[in-house]
Amino acid sequence: MSMLSRSVDQNGAVAAVIGDLVRSRQHGDQSALFATVRRTLEDVNRHVQAIQPLQMTIGDEFQAVYSTVAIALDASLMLRLKLAEDCDVRFGVGWGEISVYDRDVAPMAQSGTSWWNAREALDESTKDATRSGWPRGLRTRVRGLPPGESATINAFLLCRDQLLSAMDARASEATLGLMLGQRQLDTAKKLGISQPAVSKRLRESGAFAIIHAHRLLNEGLS
Repeated sequence: MSMLSRSVDQNGAVAAVIGDLVRSRQHGDQSALFATVRRTLEDVNRHVQAIQPLQMTIGDEFQAVYSTVAIALDASLMLRLKLAEDCDVRFGVGWGEISVYDRDVAPMAQSGTSWWNAREALDESTKDATRSGWPRGLRTRVRGLPPGESATINAFLLCRDQLLSAMDARASEATLGLMLGQRQLDTAKKLGISQPAVSKRLRESGAFAIIHAHRLLNEGLS
């Protein structure tokens, strides 16, 4: 029996993630882009524990399954930060159950409310980012939790994603270092700037707010 099957049997509900690359068809070298994305998915899998790890599926989409919505959002944050220089990504996170029809063909031979909610959430994040008066940086949406929880988390994501969309590559790298628990001095050496410059970027970009908000979310949804 697969890990996914055991988790569904024991816990009932899981967090499915469907993501895609924003405007990937406009990229000059799709082959190189997809190779970079695959390496990055593997790297995120090493840092964020998944029931079913991130993997490319069809076209420019990728999928994964996590035990909680908070962990799924951690993965989405790390993936955005790691791909900041290469491409933009968006996510739909669905809470619910998964039906496994063929354990050897994951995730293609699966269905259930978790995947349906993830697909609807992805469609909503795409649509809302183009609506008049909504932030263009919106990239993540959650569905399937009780209405109050979903609304609260989606409100958080509106603010988180807008902060992320305003970061330059160095601010994204500094935020990633903060998320991974790296010393600011080590991040500074990697970026070729001073430690005070790293601290300034973290303060001005909203990185501290993002990381602490994610930690609070994990505590609240554990």
